[in-house]
Amino acid sequence: MVTAELAVIAPFGVAFAFLLLWVVSMGVTQVRIVDASREAARMVARGDPAAEASVAARRGAPKGASVDTQSAKGFVTVTVTARSALPLPFFSGIGARTMKATAVAADESP
Repeated sequence: MVTAELAVIAPFGVAFAFLLLWVVSMGVTQVRIVDASREAARMVARGDPAAEASVAARRGAPKGASVDTQSAKGFVTVTVTARSALPLPFFSGIGARTMKATAVAADESP
């Protein structure tokens, strides 16, 4: 009887583990792109070249992230976009989502 119950509930346990891993990987991706966009916005606002800020943002963001930098009306806006995926080789395409983070900083360059 215990074997039958285990056979019925085991797939739900595996599915729940995949769900938890997916949610955690999305959270980690979001934190990384928020930090990357914030750092790049600060760099550009202090007067560093936008190219250097993009390199720094890509270094902190997940692989394949794109960085868009804009300056207008005394503010610098940096948007980092990346794709979140499961960190498992055969399941990386399952549940993949494109995530975006935007940071704004006041332009402090002279």
